[in-house]
This record gives sequence, C-alpha cells and structure tokens, in this order.
Amino acid sequence: MGLFSFFTPKSFEDIEAKADRLVQSDDLGLAKLEYEKSLDRLHSTSIQDASGHQERIECKIRNTCETLAQQHVDRAKDLVAAKCPAEASELLSLARDLSNNINLQQDIDGLVNQIESHDQILDQFAFMPESNDPETVDPEDEDGYFQILLSTLPEDTQADYLALGERFQSGYLALNQGHFPLAAELLRQVVAEHEEQVTYAHLELANAQLNLGQTEAAAVLLEEFLEIYPLSVQAYENLCEIYWERGETDRADRMLQACPDKLKLTVPILLLMGETLYRSGNFAGAIDFYLKGIEYLGWQEPIAIALARTYEAADQLEEALSIYQEIVNNCKSCHQRLDPHVRHRYVELLFAGGERSSDLLDNYFALCSENPTYQHHYYQRISDIYERQGYPDEATRYRAIARQVEGRREN
Repeated sequence: MGLFSFFTPKSFEDIEAKADRLVQSDDLGLAKLEYEKSLDRLHSTSIQDASGHQERIECKIRNTCETLAQQHVDRAKDLVAAKCPAEASELLSLARDLSNNINLQQDIDGLVNQIESHDQILDQFAFMPESNDPETVDPEDEDGYFQILLSTLPEDTQADYLALGERFQSGYLALNQGHFPLAAELLRQVVAEHEEQVTYAHLELANAQLNLGQTEAAAVLLEEFLEIYPLSVQAYENLCEIYWERGETDRADRMLQACPDKLKLTVPILLLMGETLYRSGNFAGAIDFYLKGIEYLGWQEPIAIALARTYEAADQLEEALSIYQEIVNNCKSCHQRLDPHVRHRYVELLFAGGERSSDLLDNYFALCSENPTYQHHYYQRISDIYERQGYPDEATRYRAIARQVEGRREN
C-alpha cells in the first residue's frame, strides 16, 4: 500500500458499512452519526443512481433513530421504576426528538405525565412535618418500640430480653436510637445487677462499647458471653471485627474453628472464615474456600459477592466480572433488587474493560439514585458514555452536572 493511500477519503459505502457494523454491535448512537456522514459523503460524490443510495441510507437512519428511541423509552421506564425521574425525563426528551412513531410518542407522553404527577405529589408533601420527629414521639410508646425490636429476634431470645427488666429495656432502646453513652451506662448497671450471671446484657453492652470505640472492654464481654452462648452469630461477628482490627487473624480463625458443628456450615460463619483468610492476605485460600462453600451449599449470593471481591483483590478481574454478571442475571430473573455495591463493582469493571453500551448507561443512572455519595463519579461516567455513543451535547451536560455535584460535596 502506498503512503498516500492512508489519506484517500473513504467512500460513502465504506462509511455505510461501518455504520452497519455499529448497528450489529448495538452502538446505535454512533451508527446514526456514521449513516449521516455516509449521506453527506454521497451528496459530495457524483455517481449514477445517487437517489437510490440516498433512499437506502435515509431508511437506515430512520430505522436506527426509531430503535434508539425505543431503547431510550425502555430505559426511561426502568428509571421511573427505580425512582430516577430526572434521568428518565432526559431520556424521554431524547426519544421524542428521535422518533416519528405516533404510538411511541404516545408512550412518551404517558411516561412524562406519570413523572409530572409524581413530582406534584412530592411538592404537596414537601412542607409537611415529619411524623417521626424525635421531639414529637410520645415517650409512652417506648414499650411498643421495644416490642418491635424484640420481634426481630428468635422467640427464646425474646424471653431472655424481657426477663432483664426495665433498665435493660431503656438501655437497649438507647442503643438502637444511637445514644451510645447512655446505653453503655444503663447496660453496665444491668451487668452489675447480674454480677455472677452472663446474660444478653453482656452482648448489648459490648455493642454499645464498640460504638464508643472501647474495643478492649467489648472483647472481654464478648468472650465471656460466647462461653455461655456459643451459638450467637452476632458475638462471633463482633469478636472477628475486633481480632481483624488488631491483626489477630490466627486468633479469629481458632475461634471460628472451635465453634459448634451446628454453626460451621452456615453462611454467616463461612463468610467469617473466608473473610479471615482475606484479611490475612491469603486471597488464593479465600477463593478456594468460597468456591468450596458454594459447591457444598449451592449458590449463595453473600458468598458469591465475597468471592467476587476476593477475585478483584487478587487481580483476577475476568473471574470477578463473571461472578458479578451471574449475580446480576440472578437478580433480573428473580426480579430482586440488586445490591448497589454489586452494581457499582460490576459496571466499573465493565467500564474499565472498554464497554460503553446503553445497558451500562442505565446502570450508572440507577446508581445515581441508589448511591448518592458517588453521584459526581457516576455522572462523569454517563458523560463519557454519551461521548462514546455520539451525543456530545449530552456528554457536555452531564460533565457539567458532575462538576456541580462535586462542588456541592466539597462544600
């Protein structure tokens, strides 16, 4: 090939063929731009039957626009369901500009009306006082709140909590309301009252102390508690956190290995065992352990999430992505809500691998609502995807939104 052949302009057929390939790979935004370039190149070319070529390319542009508009509407429906009305409105505006299909335009109008109705309802309630304001809560409701908290516990445990009396109840309520110093003081009194007996007051006092950063005192209480209540998963979890923080992974492993056989093959304990391997830096051992756990118990999403995270730590990114993909597919097939952390890691790995698909765009829009802490990051990703799909105006808009969100976050 001669040097100057690199500078030979592509024919309209070459550009059209590139657009066809983009359609096949579902890059419809870029395909539309390429078809339009092909049409421009045709207009600057003197050939026979130019009108036939023009009609064919224009038909492809119309079909691409309609397909893209339908995709935007489908994504907007998902965003409305995910309570992301602003993002849905953006997509509906794009779809309206792209489509000449009367039925699709009616669908768009219906969704826009749905979003506007939702916004009006929110406006009506925006200035209503909060019904659960702590200052308006009747103190006499403490018994009812305590009963609600107890209802989340096993029945035999509920009886033990009730037997510890009113001071324990007040301390337990304070703990669950975030009043940790008060909770610690009240629960310490209950422990003193039962000086020669280990009770659930030990466990709850340890929880209060952990929230106050008093890990040494909490560890002593939890170790005493486990001697009497060796089936308490919460005590194992709290002690593991303390041992991991100290760097005592061997101690955590010995404790877990010594737990009753009844617990050893439960998901919570298997997760603690795998996490202990992970915290020790033994990623290969943790991966093998999680795989055996899934093999023995069958698919368990919490174990799968831990496995994917460990694959990432071991820099086995393809394996991690494969696990995340399976989790996402399972949630879709069962119509379950996807864990935002899983969605975050899944889309970040896809993005790092070069994907810029419409499905990826949907996931980033969903994350803007699910995980507001990283909104600025997600809007930047959305901008990058729009740029890749051939929407420079949308890319610029979302880049500006990302900067605004980042500015608010810093202030």
